[in-house]
Amino acid sequence: MRHTASLSSNPLASGLPSFALLWLLTAVTLLVAAPGVMGSLRTLSAHRPPALAVASDAATLAPPPAPPFVLPAESPAERARATHCLAEAIYYEAGFEPTDGRRAIAQVVLNRVRDRNFPSTVCGVVYQGVGRKTGCQFSFVCDGSLWRRPPEEPQWTEALAIAGQALDGYVVAAVGTATHYHTDYVNPWWGPTVVKVAQIGAHVFYRWPGKAGMPSALVDRYSGGEVRFWQAHVDKPKPARKARRRAA
Repeated sequence: MRHTASLSSNPLASGLPSFALLWLLTAVTLLVAAPGVMGSLRTLSAHRPPALAVASDAATLAPPPAPPFVLPAESPAERARATHCLAEAIYYEAGFEPTDGRRAIAQVVLNRVRDRNFPSTVCGVVYQGVGRKTGCQFSFVCDGSLWRRPPEEPQWTEALAIAGQALDGYVVAAVGTATHYHTDYVNPWWGPTVVKVAQIGAHVFYRWPGKAGMPSALVDRYSGGEVRFWQAHVDKPKPARKARRRAA
C-alpha cells in the first residue's frame, strides 16, 4: 500500500507539482543533515592514513644512539695519546661551544673509529689525510691552526676531560651514528648524499643512509697503536736541510 496521504495533506504541497515537492524536501533534508556530514568530513581529513602516519612519524624519531666506545688501551701511553688526539679535535672544531657541542664532535670521531670507511684508531681518524695532497678530514690538521693557535685555558683542560669521558663510554644520544658534520653557515656538496640527524650548537650532523647509518654498522674493531701512528705520521722527524755551498 502506497503512503501518499502525508504528501497531499502537507500545506507546502498545495499548488506544487509532485516533482517540485520532492526536490524541496530533499534539499531541506540535506540542509538539516549538513552539519553532521561536514563534521564527519573534517574528522576524516584530520586523520592521516596509517601508512602515511607511520612514515611521517618515523622521519621525526630521534636517531638510534651509537653503542658506547671504551678504549681498550694497551698502556697508559696509548690512552694518553688517544686522549690528546681526541681533545685536539674537540678543541679546534668546537672548543668554545657549549659542552653538548663539544661532546658531539667527540662522538663523531668515535663513530668513525668503528666505521669501516675510516681508520680504526682515534689519532688515525683525527689526522686522516695528513701529509696527503688530497687534504685532511679535519681542516685544523692541515690549515696551520695547530701552530698558529695554541690551545688556551680553561678550554684545553675541558677538552681533555670530555675526551676522557668519551673514551670511557660516554654516549651523545642526540648525535646517533653520525659520521659527518659541517658548520651551519656552509652548504657542502655531500650534504644531499647523507641523512641529517641533528643540529647541536653551530654544527649540523649527518649519518650514512640505510643500514650503513645504523648502530649495527659500527662494528670495525679498534686496532690500537696510537703512539705508533703518531710517531709515523704526525711526529716524524723532518729531514735536515742541506747547507747551501757558496760559490767561491
